[in-house]
This record gives sequence, structure tokens and C-alpha cells, in this order.
Amino acid sequence: MVAQDAVKWLQRDNAIRSKGRPVVSAWHTGTAGIIKNEGAELSLFNTSRVGMTEKTELLFRIGEEWILPNVGIKHRWWENDRFRLSSEHHLYYTWPLLKILQKTQIKDLIPDTVPLNHGIAMRNELLFSWLMNPQNSGCPDPAAEKILTLRAGVEFYAGQSNKQIQPFDWFHTLYHTRIFQNEVLYYGGLQFDSYFSRAFHYSVNALYYSIGFTEDFAAESNVRLTYYVSRRIGISASCKAAYMKISESQSTEMVDVNTPTANYTRKNQFSILPLLDITYLIRPDRGEIQHGLFRNRKKMR
Repeated sequence: MVAQDAVKWLQRDNAIRSKGRPVVSAWHTGTAGIIKNEGAELSLFNTSRVGMTEKTELLFRIGEEWILPNVGIKHRWWENDRFRLSSEHHLYYTWPLLKILQKTQIKDLIPDTVPLNHGIAMRNELLFSWLMNPQNSGCPDPAAEKILTLRAGVEFYAGQSNKQIQPFDWFHTLYHTRIFQNEVLYYGGLQFDSYFSRAFHYSVNALYYSIGFTEDFAAESNVRLTYYVSRRIGISASCKAAYMKISESQSTEMVDVNTPTANYTRKNQFSILPLLDITYLIRPDRGEIQHGLFRNRKKMR
């Protein structure tokens, strides 16, 4: 005879023989969550994360490293059962990218006669996440975590500006590169993260960018779906869509001897960028193995 009180749901502890999928956590890139300090999440194009301490992680983008050396840090300042507050601080060394563009002369962005100055692009972002459905410990079939994140940040350039460097007008980077002309980029928006089937993670965000709180703006949406084919490897498909309304200087006229006046035109641009990516997990939260659950029945005599 088996007593009802003796029926309990317990997790298996046989990690060596388990062939289960990773436990897919919704604390993804772009949320206020911090990866474990002994783990890492390495991606080719998405932000890679390496745990440093319980509250801090190192950030970098592998795909941009050779043309745009970068490093960042994210720190969690406050948390409770449902809310987390973190900040990200990222640095980009821009000279290699500008030099490559000058040599290739893509759309004559940077003429050969323009001297390139060394400088650093800085991005600071505040992340406030809300865990909409906290998990109940011991639940045999937990619901997928749902996390809503408020993101707000500022991006600027620390270095000598150069008006001869034209804003980039391909893909979604035009409004970012206005910082080379001492423009300040402000942005904010929302991101939603969750998962399904314990192997699929998805992330959706919508961001609004303003260049110095002027009439120049951009709206961007990103969708990313990641399927974890094993405990360590995930394959992602993402799509970025952006709409921009930017004023560009076309020519300069001399109204008088001492006062040059630039003529500006409004430029509307819409672009879509699909992308495939791969992620490698090193013992992060999402790299823990789901061993499954079984019933522990104790016979009562």
C-alpha cells in the first residue's frame, strides 16, 4: 500500500547519464539577468557573456571584434523575487572600422584625404526586468518563464569629431554612426523573453532611437528564436527591421564671408536584416541539464 503523502516529485541527480535538453532560462541578453560566475554564453553575432562574479558579467561581440574591438560589463544592482535592476556599459574602439571603410570607399563614406582620429564609442544602458510568473519549487511541469524588460540608454563618441565622415546609410547603422559628428544617441523600449518546449527560446524587442532629441529618429524591432540542439549548442535565427528618418547635409553655401550654411534633406529609409547565429553554452543558467522528474514511492506497512 502506498500512502498519498509519500508521493513526491523529485529531480533526478544522475547528471552523467542524462541526455536531456538544457533548462532554457528567459534571463537572456537584453534582460537584467546575470549569467553564473562559472559559466559563459558565446555567440558569433549576438552579445557573448562571461560570468565574473555573482552580480557581474563580461560582455563582448565576437563577430565585430576584428573591425570594431569592444568590451563591456553588466552589473546587477538590485533584485527580489520578481524584479531586477542592472546596467550595461560598453566601449567600442572605432578606428579600425573607419580605416577599413576609407580603404574600401563604400559609397564614398570617408574620402582618402580625411585624417582619421582615434576615439571610443561609449554605450550606457539601464535594464529593469519583471519576472511575470515566478516558478514554484518542485512543480512537475512548470510554466514557461515570461520576462518583460524596460531598456533605456545613451550612446556617444569620445574623440575628435569629423564632419567629413558621412553617416552610414546601409542596413540599420545610419543612426548609430551619427555619433561621429558629435551627435548623442538616446534610445529606449521594451523586450519580451520566454521559451517553449524546453528547447526553444525567443526574444522580441522594440526600440526607439532619437538623435539629440531632434527630428531625427529611428524605430527598430528585433526577433530572435534559438533552438538548443544539445546541452551546449544552440542555433538562432533572427531578424532586425528598422525605419529611419534622418536629415543629411548635401551641400554648403556661403551666405556671407564668415557664415557657411548647410542645406539639409530629409531621408527615409527602411531596412530588414535576417541573420543566422550559433551559441555555445559553458555552464550558464541555461546550460544546466533537465534530468526529468520521477515519482518516489515509499511503501508503507
